[in-house]
Amino acid sequence: MQRLSGLDASFLYFETRAQLLHVCGLIVLDPSNMEGGYSFDALRAELERRVSGMPGFRRQLHDSMLNVDHPVWVESEDFDIDHHLHRVGLPAPGGDEELAELCAHLASQPIDRSMPLWQMYLIEGLPDGRVACFAKMHHSTVDGVTGANMMSQLCTLTPDDPALDPDLVKETAGGSGALELAVGGALSRLATPWRLASLLPGTLGVLPEWISRARKGLAMPAPFTAPRTPFNRTITGHRSMSFTSLDLEQLKRVKNAFGTTVNDVVLAVCSTALRKYLDDLGELPRKPLIAMVPMSVHAAESRPGTNRVSGMFMSLATDIDDPIERLEAIRDANVVAKDHTNALDANLLTDWAQFAAPSVFGSAVRMYSRLRLSERHPVVHNLVISNVPGPNFPLYFLGAKIEKMLPMGPVFHGAGLNCTVMSLDGHLHVGFIACKDLVSDPWPLAHAVEEALDEFLVAAQERESSGAPAAERKTAEEVGRRNKERKKAPAKKSAAKKAPAKKTAGTKTAAGTKTAATKAPAKKAPAKKTAAKKSSTTPAGSKPTGSKPTGSPPAARPGGAPATGDAGRGETGPADTSGQA
Repeated sequence: MQRLSGLDASFLYFETRAQLLHVCGLIVLDPSNMEGGYSFDALRAELERRVSGMPGFRRQLHDSMLNVDHPVWVESEDFDIDHHLHRVGLPAPGGDEELAELCAHLASQPIDRSMPLWQMYLIEGLPDGRVACFAKMHHSTVDGVTGANMMSQLCTLTPDDPALDPDLVKETAGGSGALELAVGGALSRLATPWRLASLLPGTLGVLPEWISRARKGLAMPAPFTAPRTPFNRTITGHRSMSFTSLDLEQLKRVKNAFGTTVNDVVLAVCSTALRKYLDDLGELPRKPLIAMVPMSVHAAESRPGTNRVSGMFMSLATDIDDPIERLEAIRDANVVAKDHTNALDANLLTDWAQFAAPSVFGSAVRMYSRLRLSERHPVVHNLVISNVPGPNFPLYFLGAKIEKMLPMGPVFHGAGLNCTVMSLDGHLHVGFIACKDLVSDPWPLAHAVEEALDEFLVAAQERESSGAPAAERKTAEEVGRRNKERKKAPAKKSAAKKAPAKKTAGTKTAAGTKTAATKAPAKKAPAKKTAAKKSSTTPAGSKPTGSKPTGSPPAARPGGAPATGDAGRGETGPADTSGQA
């Protein structure tokens, strides 16, 4: 018997029919090199054999009315592979869009909690004899790292079937008696006051430290500061999905040209795609989008449970027109966010989740959904973007070569879009999953990712041709000092503009009327500047990401999205720093 940690159990408590908290994975396979060719029965037999040596696939939830703490994992006594592996045919013509639509439908179905919390669907009917495997695993039993580890146990470096570890075959999750479960739960709850007392001192210091870092320009964006977009609303249980693949060498070329990391380029490509998608809808906000980026804390001090994750908030700099300036802003924001995250207690989320209570949290989530409260408070973050590093060599899944591997996380109320990328064998596979009622067609996002990389490649080629060296990566302190200087710059300019007004006020006759006369042109000045900006930026409108964000009041929007967007684009400098505060 192994008791779930508070963070593991919270994924059970927070789950509703609309907010399904399982992690999905789509694997496209080439079975041409399988011994004897592809056969569903052969693949089923091999999966059953492998699972016999993987205890994590055979454990299930167990609870009791006498238990006052979180549920426990026990060995499934009647485990049957046919309850978990299903055979599905893909409708014609069997392309990527049909595959994504089928997988989105499967992702919309909850997992039966009376059995081990995973499902697999073997999808046949893809072109050229390929097959796909769509897997679902509940977030209470895996996080990004453990999920990848469990799936990797089904993968090999060659098509040959590996030998099983005898110790793992014998290992079980054990059973649980009612008395043991009740006593263990009671003792755990009795320790709650001491746990709370030990957590409070460190937690109370988080807010003052955050404010102090923000003043120095060394803070990541705070939660509840993200702008609202069409996918930041209450979600339903329906899902939509799209995906694409990029050449990893092309991302590395951009990285080398501009002195960034691959992760910076991935975030910039996603940011540019999101910017184009929202701009095409006429919904691009003036403020930059904020992504929540999950981070593994398995290397930190050990804690019980499977889920060992934290998260950092990242500005995506979607308010910046120029793609290279956007990439550089994301690079600097990434430096600051990582430095800030490292300064926080990595186990803070895990420790506080221990106090999660099923009845209270379950009722609260249902009420939160029913009252659509996610639309009544400021947006916590716009979406989740996760980057999962994979091996740069071929892998074989149950004997079939993997062509694509696309992990996809859950979506939440108020954040109905998730983007997960994974590198494998020289490619970066990008997957989008969303609430279908908020993002009915996510394929424009996938296509915009491809266009964004092409745009960065052109810029990288120009940088290489110019012979200019790549910029050196700044430290968090250097970025913070620059951010503080940018914050001060607009104030100095406005003070300089007031000087001429003081001279006109010094005339002897009709001082009051002269003052009024000088104020009138001052009010017209922004309009003249706006017009000038329109004419100067019109040629750039042909670029896929060159349009401006719409942030003007609704009354001004009927005059045309480009006009309102241009009028709101005089704050590139402050926008860079607002993403850090």
